[in-house]
Amino acid sequence: CASILSARIASASPIATIQGTPTVGWKGNYLVGRWARVVVPVHVDTVGTDGVLLNLSSQITAIDPGGHRVRFLSPTQSLGPGDHLLEGLIKVGRLNGDLEIRLARDDGTQEAMLTGVAGKSDWVPLPLLPATRLIVTVGKPAGFESIASSVSAGLQVKVVEIEASDLPTNGLAFDGVYSLVIAGTADLQPGQIDALQAWVAAGGRLIISLPTDQAAARKALPEWVPVRIAEQPITVREFGGLEAFSGKNLRIPQTSSLTIPKLEIDSGEVLAASRANPFLVRVPSGIGSVAVLAMDLTTSPLKDWKGLTPFCARLTGNSQNSDSIEKGVNKGINKGAQLSSTGITDLSTQIHAIQDHFDEVKRVSPWFAMIGLLGLLLIIGPLDYLIVHRLLKRPHWTWITFPLFVVGTSVVASALANSSNGRSFRANQLNIVNVDVSSNSVHARHYLSLYSPQTVQTSLTMEPVSLIKDPQQKPVGRISWEGVPEATFGGMLREKGLEQGALYEQPANGELNQIPIMQWSSKSLVGDSISSAEGLVECQLRATPAGSLTGTILHRFATPIEDWMIVYQNRVYRQLKSRDDPRSIPLKQEQVWRVEQPSVFQRELRPYLTGILTMATPRFGARAASDPAHQHSSYDSLSLDPLNVIRILTFHDEVGGERYTGLTNQMLHDQDCSQLIKLGRAVLFGRIDQPLATLRQDQQVLIPDREASFVRLILPVYKSGELMNDLKRVVPD
Repeated sequence: CASILSARIASASPIATIQGTPTVGWKGNYLVGRWARVVVPVHVDTVGTDGVLLNLSSQITAIDPGGHRVRFLSPTQSLGPGDHLLEGLIKVGRLNGDLEIRLARDDGTQEAMLTGVAGKSDWVPLPLLPATRLIVTVGKPAGFESIASSVSAGLQVKVVEIEASDLPTNGLAFDGVYSLVIAGTADLQPGQIDALQAWVAAGGRLIISLPTDQAAARKALPEWVPVRIAEQPITVREFGGLEAFSGKNLRIPQTSSLTIPKLEIDSGEVLAASRANPFLVRVPSGIGSVAVLAMDLTTSPLKDWKGLTPFCARLTGNSQNSDSIEKGVNKGINKGAQLSSTGITDLSTQIHAIQDHFDEVKRVSPWFAMIGLLGLLLIIGPLDYLIVHRLLKRPHWTWITFPLFVVGTSVVASALANSSNGRSFRANQLNIVNVDVSSNSVHARHYLSLYSPQTVQTSLTMEPVSLIKDPQQKPVGRISWEGVPEATFGGMLREKGLEQGALYEQPANGELNQIPIMQWSSKSLVGDSISSAEGLVECQLRATPAGSLTGTILHRFATPIEDWMIVYQNRVYRQLKSRDDPRSIPLKQEQVWRVEQPSVFQRELRPYLTGILTMATPRFGARAASDPAHQHSSYDSLSLDPLNVIRILTFHDEVGGERYTGLTNQMLHDQDCSQLIKLGRAVLFGRIDQPLATLRQDQQVLIPDREASFVRLILPVYKSGELMNDLKRVVPD
């Protein structure tokens, strides 16, 4: 009877199969080393009573940079009979790695499985390189489809057109997107809007093209975007602002006036306007930005404009006129860049090298190993011959002395290896905290490097620490593997070999279960966390008509902010004991700090960060005349000083980008605050001595050997005109 009952239960249970082709990334476009969404079409069938629900989840296995297999687990869903779409998130660490999809019940029973190899299976295309700028468009805007063929030489751009319904509801799925363009009357769901907001706040770039109808424009503009649509539209007769922005002398084919929504902003920059009425603006949001165009890219006259492609290229930062290109991101124009053969080509690789350096691990140099091998050859060769043959006259004793030499050398080498490589588990941690004062939000990036003296598989969790007391919501975060955009050992740009690494899991809650670490090697990890900053920073900064910064700042971190500076426009503000003092006075907590102080000194940003010195040299043949000579210090790509590296990362484009550093910024371009300075924000950069995340290894707290934390405060700055507008809104005429 028991067997008959179990057979009935089994026959009545649903059966799930993979129907159709899974989709990886944005219609098959995804970047190596970035999070990507995987959509799996599933059909659930039932045998017996209808309405039986199946608790099912997708488990997707990919390869990490070290050749190990990581299984990404998605949340369990209850599915009834019919067709469904299961979504999951993955990170691919190799260019031609394998992918495996499993459908599993909540009890671990496997329902279906599908495997593929990148570039060989139809449903698994090759991932894009980290240098690729992925542009995703929604609503079929014109002008973007030809960007890839019109951008500067050396740039790799990929444009993908999707439907509004295909936008994900998880902000992490936007990772790897360089710019997202939404045009026309795209109807987005609340979950999609929230995901967009989270992505922009973490550094994303959103472009919105509004319909010309006033009511439709209000509906198309999300409430969280800091751009207002005025009550009355405006009539535009001159489009010279857009034509000038495109950088091409091509007229917009509009013979009559056009009525469009009127845009109003409190901060940001006006990119194009008709007289005093802006119709193309860019505003800051978190550490990202939103560009809003009060004209529809899906209809005339812009749709028929011959200069639309260069306009779209510049709007997304991919033209010769864009600031990033002018400052040297394109290798083709960096003739003055420093040539380097250090094996470090990207800022993320340099941060990886900093984290991978453990002071307690004293590795022997290659020269020491070569000298040791030479000494061993001398011992087992000439020395053994001299002792056994010449002195002892016992040639057959070589059968004894040779094994003794080998065993002795092995013992010495083993002892030396144990002493130089260490005998304890170690960890390094580096934190970058972005505090947006306007939205009272914190987005933090945590870089972790673990070193093990023996081969282990361990479980890791990261618990973000709240920066404020009694937060309403607990900080949330996740941790995953980290790779570098290099073709060297452990890099993501090398192809998968014959290695078969261990298997570990990453559940949906962001933990890592049974991650392998080889003996005397390290494992690089990266974590992200989001928390509230309510009451953490109080800021009352204003800009004078001359562009100088005034006002006050108060912070409530647990420790003072050290080695700090405030950057506004192209000026650096530091409080020093004397003008030539290299270190700033610590900015104490719970104390109001004012900009207008005699001890606050100003300097231009680029000369300060690049070490430029201007010296007057006598002109040949003239006594009183002289010519200015500029000298600057070269950037050290081998430096292990995290303060200097993170400071350059924060203002990478402002200091000249790749032209100055000789390094690209492919993986961390969303951590560059240069664009925020152009949008009217002030950025306070400094170092704090405060724990920001707790790492647990097998449920035990792991205390890092070295921890460095850097904070970037994104501060709003009011201008005189904005203050008058605020007064007018409060006290009408």
